[in-house]
Amino acid sequence: MSTPTVLDADGHVMEPMAAFSHLPDDQQVRSIRDDHGLDHVLVGEQEIMTVSLGLIATPGSDMSDLANSPTVDETHRGGTDPVARLVDMDLEGIDLAVLYPTLGLNFWAIDDAATAVVLARAYNDWLAGYCAAAPERLFGAAMLPLQDPEAAVAELRRAHDELGFPAAFIRPNPCRGRTIVHPAHEPVWAAAEELGVAIGIHEGSSFAIETLGLDRKPMNPMVLHAVSHAFEQMMACAQLITSGVLERHPGLRVAFLEAGGGWAPYWVWRLDEQVHGFGGFSPEMKLTPSEYFARQCWVSFEIDEPTLPVLLPHIGEDRVIWGSDYPHHDATFPGAVKELRDVIAPLTAAQQAKVLGENAAALYQLTI
Repeated sequence: MSTPTVLDADGHVMEPMAAFSHLPDDQQVRSIRDDHGLDHVLVGEQEIMTVSLGLIATPGSDMSDLANSPTVDETHRGGTDPVARLVDMDLEGIDLAVLYPTLGLNFWAIDDAATAVVLARAYNDWLAGYCAAAPERLFGAAMLPLQDPEAAVAELRRAHDELGFPAAFIRPNPCRGRTIVHPAHEPVWAAAEELGVAIGIHEGSSFAIETLGLDRKPMNPMVLHAVSHAFEQMMACAQLITSGVLERHPGLRVAFLEAGGGWAPYWVWRLDEQVHGFGGFSPEMKLTPSEYFARQCWVSFEIDEPTLPVLLPHIGEDRVIWGSDYPHHDATFPGAVKELRDVIAPLTAAQQAKVLGENAAALYQLTI
């Protein structure tokens, strides 16, 4: 029997500031460290991120340990250096990885649309160079500047046609006051369906982006991180289904990433239940929410979620993927794949192969 392919459906890079150094001063990305060990990341004069960059890109870090906050230059090498990453992938037993940003998750906050477009293009070019170290193993998820939907479509096409990216990502949060299902974004969904590009929905805790839970005071970063990831994904899932996006684009493939997967069975059941009394508010839905989910959605479990084997039948064994989150602070390294194998040990060999890589390969349309 052949060994199952292991495909990391949600790895990260740590893009260097130098990736944007060729841009005009008012579009460059820079950071200023304060006396508490926090890095204030700015684009021009707009602050888009406040965090310890050294901690966020070092596996196993305690994000509250600012007294021992490393600098951005001291982060885990594999986030910036693809050769170092490949060594770590071999150590872990990861065959392929689809890559998402770190700094770039916060470009969603940028007010100026023209700047967002330029930064997305620069990021995608840098990521293509990173993946070029091993194009058969490393794959990029394109950044889409939804601040300008027309430009986002153009960048999606460029990333697919010229850079060879199999995926693109958006955040579930509102962007410039528009939710992801705003009519202005319809061309983006149409282009993704036409090109066969998977869309990864990826959250990230932020003080600069409209985020569920940010309004609750006193704000606790631990609570915000726990709430924002799961609840924003639940909202995005509900909106994409009930607004008719998945009905209008039956070939669109969507993955909900880095929020665990335990929410999915409850949420799909909850949405199905709401159809009986409130379905008239979603006239475009021709199927039940659970049917749309089964047809077009994937969900990423954390490697240590003990409910994965139990919930697999309720989600559908073809719809569960996993992500390492490497090299972020909450990544397990080394040992992620071993921990995942321990969790999925109760599953059949065929089911394990699906979770380890086959399902993600179907999502991203990669040959394994």
